[in-house]
Amino acid sequence: MSCLPHYWVISTSNQKALVWNLAAKAPQNAIEHVLHGHARAITDINFSAHHPDILATCSVDSFVHGWDLRRPARPVMTFCDWFAGATQVKWNRQDSHIIASSHDKFLRIWDTRHGASPLRSIEAHDTKIYGIDWNRTRFSGIVTCSLDKSIKFWDYKASEDEPERVIRTPFPVWRARHTPFGWGLLAMPQRGDNDLHLYDRRLPDDVARDAIIPPAHRFVGHEDQVKEFLWRPRGGIVDDIDNREFQLVTWGADRDLRLHRLDDHILERVGYRRGTEIRKNLNVTRRNAVYRTFRDEKAVLLPGGVGETDIASRPLYDGDASSGLRGAISAGMRKAPIPLSKGWGNAIDLTSSTGMHVRPHALKKPNFITWMKGVKVGKKEPDNFSMELGIPFPGSRRNEPLESPESLGDEIMQVADRYKKVKYDHVDIHKRVATFSMNGPWGEDRQTVYIKVNVRFPTGYPTSLSPAFEVVRTSSLPQEILQEMCEGLEIIALSYLSRRQGCLEAVSSYLLGERSLEESKAPVLRDCFNRFVGPEDLAGPLSSDDEDNLDIGPLVRVQDLENSGTEVLGTIIANVNGKDPSLESERVRQDGQDQ
Repeated sequence: MSCLPHYWVISTSNQKALVWNLAAKAPQNAIEHVLHGHARAITDINFSAHHPDILATCSVDSFVHGWDLRRPARPVMTFCDWFAGATQVKWNRQDSHIIASSHDKFLRIWDTRHGASPLRSIEAHDTKIYGIDWNRTRFSGIVTCSLDKSIKFWDYKASEDEPERVIRTPFPVWRARHTPFGWGLLAMPQRGDNDLHLYDRRLPDDVARDAIIPPAHRFVGHEDQVKEFLWRPRGGIVDDIDNREFQLVTWGADRDLRLHRLDDHILERVGYRRGTEIRKNLNVTRRNAVYRTFRDEKAVLLPGGVGETDIASRPLYDGDASSGLRGAISAGMRKAPIPLSKGWGNAIDLTSSTGMHVRPHALKKPNFITWMKGVKVGKKEPDNFSMELGIPFPGSRRNEPLESPESLGDEIMQVADRYKKVKYDHVDIHKRVATFSMNGPWGEDRQTVYIKVNVRFPTGYPTSLSPAFEVVRTSSLPQEILQEMCEGLEIIALSYLSRRQGCLEAVSSYLLGERSLEESKAPVLRDCFNRFVGPEDLAGPLSSDDEDNLDIGPLVRVQDLENSGTEVLGTIIANVNGKDPSLESERVRQDGQDQ
């Protein structure tokens, strides 16, 4: 984050670095700067930990450029190896003038005050270096990793080119970085291992300085190689007491974004304990920073420092993502400011509509179900209670019972996987609404017609409240059949509410015509009757107290597609569970609106 009114994100496009301003008022101006100083593809970018406007880039062309985003027309400093392309570049966390880069198997240390000659050169590995990272508390400490299956710790102030310590690994190392807590180091394999390995940097007396050691912990879950990771903090540092907790975010070639929780026993293995004094010289760059979200069109500033907003309470997705994608990618790229000349030309930018284009057909409307499949919070084994809910029916291949969904999103994904004929036009888990459509036998003479249903899931669903359905009425839906459909939706919803189970699977099969109303509700009602009604309950009628505690279920509305009017079909199943129909008048007026 910048101290200026900019919220920058940097991405690369071959030899150019694109500076995106998330706070741009118009999506057409999302790309604020194009940094063009390299002749070949950029391999790494890194912001300074001391100056939010200072950025470093490195490239296959062997150059390392430093940029000041207040004057982005050309680099403000340049270093070059001349012999090998650069793979990594990192600013020192303690000294704002020191920067490190890796070129083939060599580590170069540069000082911005000493011209183009490296301050120190170290032949660190036998093969190409792919990861470097500065120590978080010691200004001269740096770690390197390579495909030679080693992680090496260096002190560039030492007189000899000998590492302080070497950790041997059973895999080629792609990245190795210090953790923002304790004495941890997280290593990411380049191939042959899909886990992340957390090592303890402290050297016990009985362990050699160059040895294979087991990791303190392994972060598992990805089915393919991990491509990137970062740490997400929550909490703060008050009076030098460190109360932070951390979450590991990983992204892999399996296209999964995973959030790993770190329990206290994992943190203690690398020497970190919450509530203790912070380590000396630890540079916390985001201390007291304001958390800002760009999820909505109008950005919202949330009070408190980084991590003070509950991670679990931050919404994952809201609304139709297609508008955001079009604004940030299509319009932004087409209007990207392109320098008039290559390299370090004049500081004149020209807004061009022909410089960078995105093909219109490449921007497809997002598939909500596919997106939701990438969001998982653990996984539980199905219990006996959920297994008994499976309702097989004749003539269907769907005879396997559904697992008990852990959330509304899980239920929607399970049903979407099972019923491919149901199309989800809109899903918003945060607002608990969904719209789905299908073709079902609801026309004249039971002909197949198009059906569209809007559903709102209250916060008490499915344990205490039923969902509210809104059927979009078209000219192909006769009034009598439409009323029959709405009655069936009400009955199914109330039947599953009595069991405190989600009804979306039964509703989908009912609307598709694959199950009759009796097949949809009878197994649940019969099982519920056998579980909760014993011989002693059959001795007399329901008491008035029992009757008052019954839920009267949702409303089924009908939206007229032609005139956009809305009507309610009334209380069509008031006595489905033995209720007095007069109870309905307390909830629904004659015009169908809630009191």
